[in-house]
Amino acid sequence: MNQKEFTNYIIPKLIRRFPQFCEFCTQKPNDIVDIDYKSPNGELTLWVTTQDKEITIGFNSEPPLHDWHIHMSQLNANTPREELEAAVKLLENILTDGEAIVASNIMGHSLIYDINDIENYKEEGEIIRIVYWSDL
Repeated sequence: MNQKEFTNYIIPKLIRRFPQFCEFCTQKPNDIVDIDYKSPNGELTLWVTTQDKEITIGFNSEPPLHDWHIHMSQLNANTPREELEAAVKLLENILTDGEAIVASNIMGHSLIYDINDIENYKEEGEIIRIVYWSDL
């Protein structure tokens, strides 16, 4: 499957499931589509891209700090169908507050993989809040 076929397979299905993304799609060179979707209070942008024939989901903070992202292959999704299923599940969880988000004054926003382990990664002077999409 080439880049155009991949994008044409993924984006219509994502838009069907998340129609609110439709107006936030941007066609990029080389048959890539990016989706940039702001949180309710505009503090965070959730982004999705089809770049490199894979689905990647990430956050951009306001003001910009670090850019967290995850490739669906990191969630053991290896085919376009599996990537789509993993992306839909992750996006549903984020947008319905089913995923806690770490908000750091140093590192920006990221998903929590082990809430009990956060303190082990905290830097000196770092302020961490556990928030949800609707808070942002």
